Amino acid sequence: MGISATPRSPHPNKQLPIKVSPTKPPSLTPFTGWRTLALPRSWRTLALTVGELADSPKTVRIGEGNYGCSSEFGSVPGNGLWVNVVSLLGSLDLYDPVACSETYALILHNCRKLDKLELGFQVHARLIISGVEFDEFLSSQLLEVYCKIGCIDQARRLFDEMPQRNAFSWTSIMGLYCRLGDYEETIRLFYLMVDEGVRPDHFVFPKVFKACSELKNYKLGKDVYDYMLKIGFEGNPFVKKSIIDMFIKCGKMEVASRLFKEMGFKDVVTWNMMVSGYASKGNFKQALKCFEDMKIAGVKPDRVTWNSIIAGYAQNGQFKEANDCFYQMQSFEDFKPNVVSWTALIAGNEQNGCSSQALHVFKQMVKEGVKPNSITIASVVSACTSLSLLLHGKEIHCYCVKTEGLDSDVLVGNSLVDFYAKCRGSDVARRKFDGIKNKDLVSWNAMLAGYALHGCRDEAIKLLAEMQSRGLESDVVTWNGLITGFTQYGDGKAALEFFCRMHQAGAEPNTITISGALAACAQVKDLRLGKEIHSHVIRNCIAMSTGVGSALITMYSGCGRLEIACCIFKELPERDVVVWNSVIAACSQNAQGAAALKLLREMQFSDVEPNAITIVSALPACARLAALRQGKEIHQYIVRHGFDSCHVTWNALIDMYGRCGAIQEARRVFEVMPSRDVVSWNVMIASYGMHGFGMDAVNLFRHMRFAGLKPNYCTFTNLLSACSHSGLIDEGWKYFEMMKSEYSLEPAVEQYACMVDLMARSGQFTETMEFIKAMPIEPNAAVWGSLLGACRIHCNPDLAEYAAGYLFELEPQNSGNYILLANIYSAAGRWEDAARTRHLMKERGVTKPPGCSWIEVKRRVHSFIVGDISHPLMDKIFEKMESLYSDIKEIGYVPDTNFVLQNVEEDEKEYSLCGHSEKLAVAFGLISTSPGTPLRIIKNLRVCGDCHSATKYISKVAGREIIMRDSYRFHHFVDGVCSCGDYW
Repeated sequence: MGISATPRSPHPNKQLPIKVSPTKPPSLTPFTGWRTLALPRSWRTLALTVGELADSPKTVRIGEGNYGCSSEFGSVPGNGLWVNVVSLLGSLDLYDPVACSETYALILHNCRKLDKLELGFQVHARLIISGVEFDEFLSSQLLEVYCKIGCIDQARRLFDEMPQRNAFSWTSIMGLYCRLGDYEETIRLFYLMVDEGVRPDHFVFPKVFKACSELKNYKLGKDVYDYMLKIGFEGNPFVKKSIIDMFIKCGKMEVASRLFKEMGFKDVVTWNMMVSGYASKGNFKQALKCFEDMKIAGVKPDRVTWNSIIAGYAQNGQFKEANDCFYQMQSFEDFKPNVVSWTALIAGNEQNGCSSQALHVFKQMVKEGVKPNSITIASVVSACTSLSLLLHGKEIHCYCVKTEGLDSDVLVGNSLVDFYAKCRGSDVARRKFDGIKNKDLVSWNAMLAGYALHGCRDEAIKLLAEMQSRGLESDVVTWNGLITGFTQYGDGKAALEFFCRMHQAGAEPNTITISGALAACAQVKDLRLGKEIHSHVIRNCIAMSTGVGSALITMYSGCGRLEIACCIFKELPERDVVVWNSVIAACSQNAQGAAALKLLREMQFSDVEPNAITIVSALPACARLAALRQGKEIHQYIVRHGFDSCHVTWNALIDMYGRCGAIQEARRVFEVMPSRDVVSWNVMIASYGMHGFGMDAVNLFRHMRFAGLKPNYCTFTNLLSACSHSGLIDEGWKYFEMMKSEYSLEPAVEQYACMVDLMARSGQFTETMEFIKAMPIEPNAAVWGSLLGACRIHCNPDLAEYAAGYLFELEPQNSGNYILLANIYSAAGRWEDAARTRHLMKERGVTKPPGCSWIEVKRRVHSFIVGDISHPLMDKIFEKMESLYSDIKEIGYVPDTNFVLQNVEEDEKEYSLCGHSEKLAVAFGLISTSPGTPLRIIKNLRVCGDCHSATKYISKVAGREIIMRDSYRFHHFVDGVCSCGDYW
């Protein structure tokens, strides 16, 4: 193995590529050590005692030097020391160059040793004036003075002009560059040193290994290590520690572990390196083993050891163990938890999503009087960001302003930019961003991501251009923040625009980029681009990791290709909770609730523990299927595992109970919530509206206003819809006007559609048409659909035909509009018009989805399709239907054959009504459940009038409560009466 030098940089800070040559290394002469000085005893004594006297400051003029040394030495402490030095130097025999050189060298050595560095400048100036020749030892001592002060330009000039450079000189200059963070130049100097035939020693190698570790350049570090072995240099414990540290930081724990085992003496510092190394690489089990081995070996852990263990536990989410270690540490007399200990707990909680606990630990830290550092503050601000705690975040900001050094810290400033961007808005974040004096790339990335999160496309483009004009090149984090930010905002088009810009800039995407771009494709339904990205993943052998695999599932399902999404899920070699969540959510969002719940069971059988996101994805599936029992089981799981700490979970539970027909349970969950956001109130109001409990929705809205919450567009849509379902005309008009007058919310088309539904359902067709004509916005399908639905209630075929004309243009493939119009014609006896409507459907290729109903019995969801006889209990179901028909006809039921579209004989029409899916589901529920058990049924279409009438009578003769949810609302049938009051 050989190391050859690369050309030296013309400027010390210029970065050149590092190259390792495979050529044979030059022959190096053995290091012989420093020669002994031969000074007269009187001179030696005076030189060694220099610096012991100090007088009041005064100015001494000594002439000018060539290295930037000041000719005036003003207000320098210890000028009595300079008088003694001048006295010594004045007595030197300039005709004895060896004695002069050694005397100057020894004085410079003591200036550095006694930290009298300013005096070193003056000695250098005197040296130049006196004309003493620079030899190897004198030059190296002078160089060390400049290196210790940090004068890099002067030190490099002196080094470059040195006639001979020994190992001491090379160590000094490499130490300076390493200390200043110029690790590339440190390594270049090492190459030059080897090429000049100077043998590295135990002072040089640690600096080189540190440079390799900071650059994370394992190959280079390994080459230097092999070279060290090649020349037979074993190194002392300090060198070996630097080697182990280099391998650890380069991610080669197995190599570090082998070298660690080969070491004879291991002190606490060496053990700490291994413990923290294993912990930082995620192998905390091995870190704990190393910790125990350390104690067995008789090495007492120190504060650094305990801090590493606490941080490891916290980062792995083992907070009980982290707290136990923390309190155990508090019991030691030698050391107590310091800011690093507290910060480890805070950061660990925050990184694991336990932001509330992070703030609690911070509060305890402040009580203990421990002053936080910039990392502590950044973690606490991040916790406030996660919890959207604006007030708490502003309090932390005020603390930073009052505390010297914190407000100007870049790390703190970046975290505050992110906080304000997510909790206040891009304007406030921009003011904080502008206040950061020394912005780094993280600062710009945080602000760009903040603009993306708020959908500020133009501002993001402008800021990106400004960043590039200042010489800062965007990195993958920059683009990821823009792509994922706009995706989270819901602007998939802008996200894909920046994805294209990234490609044009030649930046290489990583898994986060790909995941964000795939999510954007799902938002804009861009299946073509999504497939191209998928191809890129396959061509470049990118692992289907958690992010990419789940993003592909989301993309294909979002583009309507659920079957491909499920195939990808099955082909993934590893499925963690994120992947399971993606496929469960995909099935749930694509109306495949049964498949979603089946996957949830498979997930648990696969020993993958569901998390809060799993729960929020599964609850809508229960709601869609009215699977109340499974929904209750999930509710119990939430309570047992502590997933009831966020609004999203509570809101999903309210929605699930409401859509499963358990309105009382929904209200109970709403009441026990620890706190409610606007969504909580909106979901509860919507649930009341779906069930036809309009006045309950109105009263709840009043309570919401009393609680001081400001309603939004969704609130008024749900409230007006509830008024419509219950025929609350006066209340509807009141809140429609309140929306504009009190809350300055201009009604959107959704609110206008609710008002059309409200008026038309009450039979006010003249007022409804005037209202539609006066609308400031173009009526959409929801408006005309509301009018068409009301025409069915009041049997107004002429106005229905008018409304359907618009609907056929706006939604030409929506079969429901054709069916509804045909039903209205049939109810009016206009069979030719009904047949014409069915013929129009056929001409346009519009197909009607078959009526389907679901019922959950004993944790299993049973589905029934109109005319389908495949169910294994169909014979018993028909037998029960015949019995029910006989019983309900006796108490007044008359089949309403107007809901049969075919123009056939009456007995055939009556027989056809028996095969409707909701009747089959009711009959199955009656024969499969215990007497008195409520039946909960879902239908994918609007319940037909005959089924509605028959179910009322069945609830009376069977003595059962039957809760039916169709595509429009809920119907509660009890003792022959429906909650809708036949008004649906």
